[in-house]
Amino acid sequence: MRRPKLLKLALENLVSKPATIQYPYEQTVIEKDFRGRHYADLSKCTGCSLCSIECPADTIKMRPIPPDYEVPKSNPRRLYPLINYGRCVFCYRCITVCPFNAYVSTNEHRLADTAKNDSSELSLSTLRKIVKEG
Repeated sequence: MRRPKLLKLALENLVSKPATIQYPYEQTVIEKDFRGRHYADLSKCTGCSLCSIECPADTIKMRPIPPDYEVPKSNPRRLYPLINYGRCVFCYRCITVCPFNAYVSTNEHRLADTAKNDSSELSLSTLRKIVKEG
């Protein structure tokens, strides 16, 4: 009794279109609340390290802000959180615990890359670079 149903299903699937999309040639639809790439807005970050302490995957490390960037007075330790996206589980605990709402979340889901995969470029882009004269 089961064979006819299975045979019918197999024949229907043989002639139907595939259910999957051909990514990356066809873009996938991303929901508004998708947890994608996130980074710290260093104009708001105080370098308190709370996000680093609370990270369950231990992926956030506090690093010194390079000397060629202007640091806000609210960050006297000159530290910023560096997120390693290869280890991140995207739980967004860092965003939740940040008392200064310094984290920016995005829907960016294309994280596979051969280059360095961390938040340094995005975070440092929120600060002004010091222009050296001469």
